Amino acid sequence: MFWKITFPLLLGFFFLFLLSKIIPLADSEKVEKGQEIPLLTTGRPELCLVCHKERVPEKAHKEEIVGCSGCHLGNPLTTTKALAHRGMVKNPSDLRVVERTCGQSNCHPQDVNKVRNSLMATNHGIIRRLLVVFGEGKLLEKNPHLGVSDLIKKNFSLQESYALDYFRKLCGSCHLYLEKGRLEGFLGEKGGGCSACHLADFGKNQKSESFHPKLEKLVPLERCLRCHNRSGRIGFTYQGLYETAQGGIYDVKWLDGRELLKIEADVHYKAGLHCIDCHTREEIMGDGNFYYSIEGALEVTCESCHKGIAKTSKGRKLTNLKISGNKLYLEGKFTGRLHQIRAPAKDCEQPYHRRLSCSACHSQYMPQCMGCHVRFDPKERHLDKLKAIETRGLWEEYESYRELQRPVLAIKENIVVPVTPG
Repeated sequence: MFWKITFPLLLGFFFLFLLSKIIPLADSEKVEKGQEIPLLTTGRPELCLVCHKERVPEKAHKEEIVGCSGCHLGNPLTTTKALAHRGMVKNPSDLRVVERTCGQSNCHPQDVNKVRNSLMATNHGIIRRLLVVFGEGKLLEKNPHLGVSDLIKKNFSLQESYALDYFRKLCGSCHLYLEKGRLEGFLGEKGGGCSACHLADFGKNQKSESFHPKLEKLVPLERCLRCHNRSGRIGFTYQGLYETAQGGIYDVKWLDGRELLKIEADVHYKAGLHCIDCHTREEIMGDGNFYYSIEGALEVTCESCHKGIAKTSKGRKLTNLKISGNKLYLEGKFTGRLHQIRAPAKDCEQPYHRRLSCSACHSQYMPQCMGCHVRFDPKERHLDKLKAIETRGLWEEYESYRELQRPVLAIKENIVVPVTPG
């Protein structure tokens, strides 16, 4: 009997407590007496919308669905700026905070661990190779899963590792942990966790009161190219651009000032295919496993499509392969266009070609970097990309020459493959 009498009173007290968080707003300049309190579709009050009039461009994150605090945190029950912005994050997809934002139970919780273990986040393949080349393999024995997040937490001194200092200064801008906008110029567009790939209009004029950055599910080739433009320079050669030795004749000057010549593009690029038309979600965003090199993470092969297997080497189905009649097509994810897939030539099936990878014959050229050298000056200073400050020790790279040649072939696990020396 006592419970029946007091329950409505307890409910009333709770309602008054809730109002006590909101009523002080009546004195705010932003809230007029009798003004309607903005509610989300769930019925939750979202007072951020009293001040913020930005319209979210994509449907999945509409302001009336997730509000502002659903992504940016803060306090949605006050319009007092200092209180409302307390604990707020500018970039919800930053991997340092992503569990509380994108990783919430009703958003993308299954992706957080996958992305954090991806090579784009850990950069372990690059770090591992540098430690081996520098003769610092013992550091790997102590830290077998060493990644960017570990380097952010601990600053290994030069006495501990020259390789890691080299990484921080020459390689450390192409990973998801880089804080978006922290570095200047082109480098500032990289990083930012999920937004490294999915943020469509970073850097545009954001002074408009109606501006809100747009997120895109499909990632265009141009965004992949922000990072995939060194080493074998696959991002360049795929679309028919060759990085010259610099200082000579060129056709295009790229975003960071490098000079490029136009050459014949890859057949897939000519057909209008973007990187994500072939590479799977698990390859790019991770599948939850920790990989030591890119060979372990990649799973799409030429045979996946051209032999009609329609699965990756790990058995995952390729969802954009379609059968029409007795023909196999790849559906472009941006255009919806169906590209007919050609079967391998009869010569490819001959016994004497069994050890040849497809790329050993079908790679028309490969940039050859000969005579690569690195110089280290302990007296000078260099920008540490992880700290975003200059620290002691300057690294400089040199090469004797660079040419575009027929690929050099080598044996890897008893298969003939093209390689880039240097």
